Amino acid sequence: MNAARDAGASPRGFLLHFVLLAMLSGATIGTAKLVTTFYALHLGADAAQVGLISAMESLGMVLVTVPAGFLIARFGARRVYFIASLGPLLLNLLIPFTSIWYAIALTQLLIGLCIPFRIVSMNSAFLEHLKHAGSNRAGWYRAALVVGIGLCGPLAADLLGARLGHVGIFAVVAASFAVMAMYGHTFLPEARPSVEAPAGMIAGLRDMLRSPEIGNSCLIEVLAGATNALYGTFIVVVAIQSLHMSKAEALQLVMVQGAASVLWLLGLGRVVETLGARRVYPASIIAASAGLALLGLGSGFVSLAIGAVLMSLGAAMIHLLNMGQLSRHRMDKSRISGLFNLASMAGAFAGAMAGSVLNRWLPMQQVFLAWIPLVLLTAVACRLHAGRHAVRVRLNAAGA
Repeated sequence: MNAARDAGASPRGFLLHFVLLAMLSGATIGTAKLVTTFYALHLGADAAQVGLISAMESLGMVLVTVPAGFLIARFGARRVYFIASLGPLLLNLLIPFTSIWYAIALTQLLIGLCIPFRIVSMNSAFLEHLKHAGSNRAGWYRAALVVGIGLCGPLAADLLGARLGHVGIFAVVAASFAVMAMYGHTFLPEARPSVEAPAGMIAGLRDMLRSPEIGNSCLIEVLAGATNALYGTFIVVVAIQSLHMSKAEALQLVMVQGAASVLWLLGLGRVVETLGARRVYPASIIAASAGLALLGLGSGFVSLAIGAVLMSLGAAMIHLLNMGQLSRHRMDKSRISGLFNLASMAGAFAGAMAGSVLNRWLPMQQVFLAWIPLVLLTAVACRLHAGRHAVRVRLNAAGA
């Protein structure tokens, strides 16, 4: 069923509302992430502690993402999104009154328990709509999020932080969650009439992971989430503490990566569709590895910015390919979205945690170099998974 019709909106109207909500969501998340990092640094947290704070939010997300998909399939995106927005609203009001870094980490864990219900609600509605809108629009959702996270968020953190102080800017973040809760309630889809029993959750997960389209997409999304978390959590720390850049330059590095991601996601849809998986996979691996090398070896703003652009190119190409494949899959989009977002959030947790742990033995910037072998290993794992599936299909056909 078309998500737009479920909510009583035209397909074009749904997409417009959806993009606006995604941009506001991204701006709120981007602002909250940066001001929380700055507030933790203000309290004296080091790079490892900042990484743990970021990881706690991702850990909370990992714990409830798959159940979120099944609950949304049962109760609908509209109701779940509204209720899940209330937790971050209240918790962001508490953060500026904490005085120790691990209290901030606790608030991030609690916020992380709410966020998946919002993300999966939006992602499942978008995948359902994408069947009718065309896979060339596969990058619109993430592009809108990145506009918010990578461009609007840093601008808001820079402009509002100096004028409002910690209490004021966290109050703005909380108010944004209230606005999103009410806005999403006007157009997100209601529950569908037919839903499988909850007892089918484990079997459903097993069936999804056996599919190369879903299994490989999730594996790649783990890596993409980890890499984005590594960059988003530590590039500010590297720029300010390791390379002695200004706060403005550090924020600009976040914005450069965000702007590049938006351009790739909006501009490469038809290119990726034309090239196909066999060409897109190796091209994305080369681009991401080159970007990570520059991030690990660069000594100035320009080299880090180019590295961010190349890294975002690799991530955008593979995301467009994955979203197109998932939108065409026969399985329920809420459940696919739950698993896909679990992969992204597990990656975000792993990226922030791994950066914190590796920083005990490596300078923070060199962690980007240590990430390159993970990119190559993930490519090999995807190839093996696809090969095993092809063998299984041939054996089943021969047995029949």
